[in-house]
Order: sequence, then C-alpha cells, then structure tokens
Amino acid sequence: MAKLPRTGVAYRCLSECDSTLAKIVASLGLKPLGKKAEREIRNRLGLALATWEEPKTALQIKKVVGSLNAHAKRLDEMASLGTITRMGLAHEKDIAASGRLARCLTSNPAIGSIEAAHAYLEDFCQRCAVITSGCRAAASSLQSMKGKSGKSRYGWYDGFTAVLLDVCQQNKIKPTIGFDSSSGEAVGTLSIIAPAFERLLLPAMRSPASEAMVKRLQRSLRRLEQRVQIPSTRATPREKPRSKRT
Repeated sequence: MAKLPRTGVAYRCLSECDSTLAKIVASLGLKPLGKKAEREIRNRLGLALATWEEPKTALQIKKVVGSLNAHAKRLDEMASLGTITRMGLAHEKDIAASGRLARCLTSNPAIGSIEAAHAYLEDFCQRCAVITSGCRAAASSLQSMKGKSGKSRYGWYDGFTAVLLDVCQQNKIKPTIGFDSSSGEAVGTLSIIAPAFERLLLPAMRSPASEAMVKRLQRSLRRLEQRVQIPSTRATPREKPRSKRT
C-alpha cells in the first residue's frame, strides 16, 4: 500500500567533524564564501540532506487506516454510555452502567443534577457518533489512494548535486564527470569537488567508493536535466596534446 505523503519541512545540519564548509572551499581553491553565500549553501544542503531518511520513516497508509478504524470501534463502544438517554431496546447491563454513570455525574459541580447529566451524556454520544463517522470516512478516503512508484533511494543526492553545479558556475568551472576509458578511474571536475563536499555528510550518507559516487552523480544529473535544461556533464577522457609540426 502507498505511503502517507509527508508534510512540513525537515532540515539536517551539516556534519563538520572532519572539516568545515569554509575549509573545504579553501582546499579546493574556490572563491571564499561570503556570509550570505555560505548561509544559502548550508540551507540548501540542510533541506536536501533531510530527505535522506524519508523513504525509511514515511508512514504506510495501512497503519493510519488501522488506527482510524480502531478509534471508530472504540467510539462505537463508548456510545453505550448514553443508553439511558435514548428510547428503544437496550441491554440491561448498558442501562445499568449508563444510569450509574449519570448519578455519579451529578456530584460534579459543572453538572449538578440528573437532568443535566442526561443532557451531558446525550451531547457526548452525539459527538462520538460524528467523530466515529469522520474516522471511517478518513479511513475510506486513504484506502482509495493508489500506491505510486517509490521515490529514488538516492533522490536526496539531487539537491546535493545541484549545489555542486552552482558552486562550479560561481567559480567558472565546467562540471564534468565520468570514467576514463582506459583506467576506469573517475575523471572530471566533479570527481574532485564532490568527494570534498561529501565530507559534510554523515558517514552513512557518503559514497562508499569513487565508482559509486560517479554513478550517483550521473543519475542525479540526468534527473536534474529533466527538470531544467543544463549543459552536458558527461566527462570524456582528456586527449594528449598533439605536438606542433614544423
């Protein structure tokens, strides 16, 4: 069954135990960040990284449906507390319990009389009926929701990659990434920038190897290209400079 859509905004602070954002920028030889630029990068990364846990923490709709139906069932049972205020057939135990409750309510200063106790119970049971109906309607509405294809496990990496692209743009660096056809090693400007910025992530969020990092970047770049047209970012092995002929 589908998962319940999340609401609100989540934020995750950067992990700066190994290094800080300012030190990473300096180590890469990039332009120093002003206060406003650093705050913007922190905010964007914080919002992107907070979605890392979403696929694990999202509630399944069937659990919410079960909770709503359970509440409706309990409210149905509580409606018998107003048995004495209604006409018609009823179980003897329900009449006895309702009558005893009404007499006890008269000792409450806010009620004070048996007539007021009956009115109080009648109002309570009417409200229970309305809420019970609402619970069942909400459960039925959720059950009709169709499951959608799951969110990409590394969808959060898109926001991280988008920040890297902006950093490249601000420093007039062409963002490239790929594998060298001969050695199989990661090549391109992002193969240098991404590992440095990944030090701001929790260890569990970091790419386990350069190959995994390249694949993450390539998938994120393809998804970003679908949203906004950006220049091609697939790196190709650098050709050796040709010697000039004399």
